Amino acid sequence: MDVYNRFERVRAAIEQLGPADHVCTLYDQRDEELAIAVSYVRAGLERSELCVCVVDDGGQNIIEALESEGIDTGAEMRKGRLVMFEKPLAQGLKTQDMLRKIEHYAGGARSAGHAGFRIVGEMTWALDGDLKALAEFEARLNFNRVWERHACVGLCQFDVRRFTPETLREIIIVHPLVVIGDRVCRNPYYVTPERYLSPEWPSHEVDWMMTNLEELQEAQDSLEASRERYRALSGRLLRLQDEERRRIARDLHDSTGQDLVALATMLSQLGRSIPSDERKSRRLLSQCRALADGCIRDIRTLSYVLHPPALDEAGLGDAIRDYVNGFTKRSGIQVELELSSRLGRMTGDVELTLYRVLQESLTNIQRHSGSQQAKVRIHCNSHLIMEISDLGRGLSTVTQKQKEESRLDIGVGIPSMRERVQLIGGRLDVESSSNGTTVRVTLSFGGEHEKTPNSGN
Repeated sequence: MDVYNRFERVRAAIEQLGPADHVCTLYDQRDEELAIAVSYVRAGLERSELCVCVVDDGGQNIIEALESEGIDTGAEMRKGRLVMFEKPLAQGLKTQDMLRKIEHYAGGARSAGHAGFRIVGEMTWALDGDLKALAEFEARLNFNRVWERHACVGLCQFDVRRFTPETLREIIIVHPLVVIGDRVCRNPYYVTPERYLSPEWPSHEVDWMMTNLEELQEAQDSLEASRERYRALSGRLLRLQDEERRRIARDLHDSTGQDLVALATMLSQLGRSIPSDERKSRRLLSQCRALADGCIRDIRTLSYVLHPPALDEAGLGDAIRDYVNGFTKRSGIQVELELSSRLGRMTGDVELTLYRVLQESLTNIQRHSGSQQAKVRIHCNSHLIMEISDLGRGLSTVTQKQKEESRLDIGVGIPSMRERVQLIGGRLDVESSSNGTTVRVTLSFGGEHEKTPNSGN
């Protein structure tokens, strides 16, 4: 992700912060610090909150950035809603002094007519003091419930180049929320202020770490169990979907298709009873027969696409050959087909999964790639590898409009294929560039995937 897009996502996350949130962010670039601070202050001003900026030497940069976004900073300062608390004001202040300042601003914000209060602190103001006391100051803000009592929000910014790793470690564990990358994350290493400020904390820290590790492992185990349940449910839904496709395909072929064939036969019989000089009637009859014949072809194609009989009767190889031939006729795209001589029968779920991946991939080539050539290759040795490739424009160059118009193909198609492949123990990879796209399925080629006489479909 490029820097601009990352900053935009950070801004969107920062603007969602609300009352009682206490957040820290670590940065090593001034433009990152500025983007976060400006987004944070702008959101507060738009909500008519009192916004206090504790800054080192970047106060003017914040003002200019706010003005570039259409905010009249002069008017906001005159209203008392924007306060720049610059380093000369903070110099010499101890952490307890700053604690009282924040309490004063937070407590007086609503009585002064503001909708709320927020503060952003560029924390270099504390570099000249006791850095251990800085972490205690942050914990004290939580302990005194400043953010909760006054329904306000605080954002602390730390330049990683100017604070020691030891200090930053302490800072992280006293903040409930941490900005990481382009997200605001709940902090699993957060230590409650009661525990952190306790004189016994140093001796209890190891116990806390062990307990935290245990809780994290329990959460991981619970997440994995949820994933297993999801995979089982997903597999069941896919099987039900495939069974429904098979039923619809059979009904279309055996019922609707046969009815259309009967209709075409009756139209032919009717044609023999119309005198040759009834040109208008015969022309109308010819149009009806052509329409019936077209419906028969469409029904047969749809039935085959939903579930090809060849997949059950002859296996994956024949089903792929039939589908590729039909796809070429329908789309005009030439498909080079290379099937391993070792490709034999496999279990029904494996054959159906590989067939669906092929079907989805060729459909995406037709709709999005612009390529008039494609290649399907299945190679078998210790693994089965299926590759579907094209010479088109690649996924990265699909326009936003195309993505919106074909959300099911790009937004759901690839994840759905990957889900299917994972359910049979395989892996799906997609490689895309301006020279084309390759979809690759890799599957362990062992006895568990081979079809036995009694294994059924």
